[in-house]
Amino acid sequence: VLRVDQPMADRAVATGKRIGVVATLSTTLEPTCDLVKRRAVAAGKEIELTSKLCEGAFEALMSGDAQTHDDIVAAALKQLTNEVDVILLAQASMARVVSVLSEEDKKVPILASPPLAMEYLASVLK
Repeated sequence: VLRVDQPMADRAVATGKRIGVVATLSTTLEPTCDLVKRRAVAAGKEIELTSKLCEGAFEALMSGDAQTHDDIVAAALKQLTNEVDVILLAQASMARVVSVLSEEDKKVPILASPPLAMEYLASVLK
């Protein structure tokens, strides 16, 4: 059994020391941060973790206001890109926001779990 977000956490730990995690729900943010910390310990690497909860984004999305959700997430990503070496998206649903950011706002890698999990599975199933 593989957690879908484990390859993402491993990539983040391998990419940089200053790691940011963005989420729209605290129930997703905390487990993702915990996973990153545990994967850093397993890798023998010291990290600095910065978490960012996008207050109101999930509620906006659930009420049908995808634009407000995306604006809140984009603002968090823009802020973190100046503070960390790599950013993890705690929810795959936020990945669409990355595609609308300018290149200047993507100064660091922004990782989402589905593509990295598929890449990992493909490598181990060969």
